[in-house]
Amino acid sequence: MVSVAVANDTFEGNVVKKPFAAAKSGSKTSSTQILYHGGPILNQSNSVYVIYYGTFPSTTQPIINDFLVGLNASQQYGVNSSYNIPNVAQSTIPGTYAFVAPAAAPAKNPSGSVYWDSYSHGTQLSNSSVPAIVSHAIAGGLPANENGIYLVVTAPNVKIAGFCNSFCAYHTSSTTIYNGLHIRYALIPDPTQKCSACNGGFAVYGDTVTPNNDFGADTMVDDIVHELSETVTDPDISAWYTQSGAEDGDLCNYVYDTPKPSLVKTVIVDGSTAHYNATLNGRNFLIQLIWKNSGTGYCAAQ
Repeated sequence: MVSVAVANDTFEGNVVKKPFAAAKSGSKTSSTQILYHGGPILNQSNSVYVIYYGTFPSTTQPIINDFLVGLNASQQYGVNSSYNIPNVAQSTIPGTYAFVAPAAAPAKNPSGSVYWDSYSHGTQLSNSSVPAIVSHAIAGGLPANENGIYLVVTAPNVKIAGFCNSFCAYHTSSTTIYNGLHIRYALIPDPTQKCSACNGGFAVYGDTVTPNNDFGADTMVDDIVHELSETVTDPDISAWYTQSGAEDGDLCNYVYDTPKPSLVKTVIVDGSTAHYNATLNGRNFLIQLIWKNSGTGYCAAQ
């Protein structure tokens, strides 16, 4: 959803991707018609950067990197191309982005489109910590790119006020991170097994395992597709959203299937059933659909 409403330097508010129960029990938008409000979209050659903040299980980063490689030029990401600036030529969001996954542990930082941050701002983050982490990564070698989306992925032991209870992830922008440029970024915390409220497989289908057997990574890729889609269609919280502020990810939050044909399949992981609806770069993922800007709109995977 649109940018973060901050109170007392926490992340709490009603303008974030919400946990399942809060998303389903909260007030419904009065209209699902997404409207254009005059602001920019990311319609240039876009880049995605990942800042891994802290120490993760060995499986987490390869899963997220593989997901971002597979999502690029996919049908699932291509839904965002249905958003353009009305009556302006060459204004459509491209169905691709640039992301270079590291081949192995880096000999230097950054490597490709990835930066590793060893708790530069501690293990308990405030709202002001997140843009500071992005600034730290840019100072450390990531490009300062107005057509970039910086994903701050925090480790399981990082504490963030309001996470899991009030929000799962969010996106926003800042002109103070680097020389007045508009820098767009998203916070994607690792939920670990302690927070099932942000995982669609657990909340919607009652799963006890995830497709890649990494609860944190499998939850975060769902958050990433939500925030990445909202960032390219509404980077500065001034472009595409409904009259009540819902963006293209919000309208399909925790929606994984269409009536016909059904997209959701199952796979056995460690003897238990996990649901998935996309196979990208050789891995199975359960990722939400995105609101397609066609006619009155609908949740779509292509």
